[in-house]
Amino acid sequence: MIDNELNTIMCTEMPEIHKAEFTDYLGNTGYLDFNEVKINGAAIFSGNSKLANEITLREQHETPTLNMYFSIQGISSAWEADSNKKYVLKDNEHTVAFAPAFDGYYALSSPEVRNFGISLYEPFFNRLYSTDLECLKRFWDKVTAGKMADISDHALPITPKQQSVINDMHQCVYSGNMKQLFYESKITELFLLQAEQAEALNGIKSVKIERHHIDKLHTVRHYIQQNMFDPLTLSGIAREAGINEFMLKKGFKELFGMTVFGYLNELKMNYARQMLLESACTVYEVAYTMGYNEPYNFSKAFRKHFGYLPGELRK
Repeated sequence: MIDNELNTIMCTEMPEIHKAEFTDYLGNTGYLDFNEVKINGAAIFSGNSKLANEITLREQHETPTLNMYFSIQGISSAWEADSNKKYVLKDNEHTVAFAPAFDGYYALSSPEVRNFGISLYEPFFNRLYSTDLECLKRFWDKVTAGKMADISDHALPITPKQQSVINDMHQCVYSGNMKQLFYESKITELFLLQAEQAEALNGIKSVKIERHHIDKLHTVRHYIQQNMFDPLTLSGIAREAGINEFMLKKGFKELFGMTVFGYLNELKMNYARQMLLESACTVYEVAYTMGYNEPYNFSKAFRKHFGYLPGELRK
């Protein structure tokens, strides 16, 4: 077992934005990759590991911290040293939690784990204060009282929109103050997406999906990504992944937070948006690429998805 003590220090002045990363090879047991970007008031981190056995890491800090944690793949858990209660996140799950201090452990429990997270400190997380949603009102009531708090009473599935924001943060090309502003805007966007989802799924508990079905559903998602411009059917996708249609429909929505064709539409709309931003293609050409014979129908679908017309994006 690795015992790695981490101390978090609150930044009160604008620090130099920096990135830290390391790879820790653990002999025959595997390796850990860790990347971290620190900006004023926040630490953004991602990691992946391949392990022969579960690894436990120690963490201690006395700084009030709001954590946005995403388990992209695998099982991760955390618990206080003086408590037996474990907080567990599985494949494609996320949570928002506040801790006035922490003295405990984190565990990576799967052969392969990929995660992403953001730790926010005062006064950064105070700027996110809002009680417009019931889940936020309950959350901030506990935070202001200095108590541990969760935005939802159970883990939530990572949606494609949330994953898209995470991808944007991984691909940041800015530097200096622009980098600070970029990360601040993306953190705020991601927090709002988590809050909206927590409110929408309040009281709706997730259904347990068996491990072998989770693996097949990840195969389904990858297959859709690779073949999104092909004529896809539920029966064809199910046959390709070796899963029945009932589990495909039920399990996909449970694990990824949307239907199979909702996810396909999300992929296509995001692809169309990138084409409009990064190429000289006309709206008609993008519509044709997306499979629309009439630009009007594409524009209508685009506005329904993003809230504005494709022509407005370039303006």
